[in-house]
Amino acid sequence: MTREPHATLGGTDVHLWIASCDGPDGEPSGLREHEPVLSAQERDRADQFHFQHDRAQFVLARSLLRRCLSQYADIEPSAWEFEFNAFGKPAVHHRLGVDLDFNLSHSRGMCMLGVTRGRPIGVDVEKRDAPISLPDLIHQVMSEPEIEELRSLPARAWKSRFLDVWVFKEAYAKARGQGMSLPLKDISFLFPDGRTPELRLKPSLADRPDHWLYDFVRVPTDFHAAICIGRRRDEELRLVVREPDRL
Repeated sequence: MTREPHATLGGTDVHLWIASCDGPDGEPSGLREHEPVLSAQERDRADQFHFQHDRAQFVLARSLLRRCLSQYADIEPSAWEFEFNAFGKPAVHHRLGVDLDFNLSHSRGMCMLGVTRGRPIGVDVEKRDAPISLPDLIHQVMSEPEIEELRSLPARAWKSRFLDVWVFKEAYAKARGQGMSLPLKDISFLFPDGRTPELRLKPSLADRPDHWLYDFVRVPTDFHAAICIGRRRDEELRLVVREPDRL
């Protein structure tokens, strides 16, 4: 008996799966049904987490990835195999012969998975109350134009703006497949009208802003989230937000 795929994904389609990883009491639940679909390596990695909540978040996110990918191919969730580029970005293993690209992000109760076909994608989600050292991170991560915009805002808005900038930079870096090895201070996400992002890149990135479609992702108000997708200039893409039946 074969497993029938349930989702249709065209070349200009982008599917974004969003799920809460927490149960009614605010803690991850239902791990027993999710752990069996993970690989031995994933279960070993899960066991290395010191805090149970972090372990549960990892298990649920990997289960989400595997079960959602099975919506596009005749492959059981437990049968997916992955390989990694030189910067650690995962991809569907070439021996499976499946032309799916994906990117996964999770943060303290929220999981987000972007899926495309033959198209680079990056997603990032961060909890609004994440404990961060803002003064240090501003100068480590933000470009001079970003810092200039930040200083024009009231101090109470700085953390929110930083997290907006951060999720966009993270999504772009993940879509490039190079992660934090990119010179983050040479990447600028500016908000000239206060809300709409505008990407600017220095020559060191060897890239052009019009090669990318990027936007905020609508998530609960206690999170920040962004998506970045590769495209040809002026190419129209169709973004579909999906929710798994349950997590």
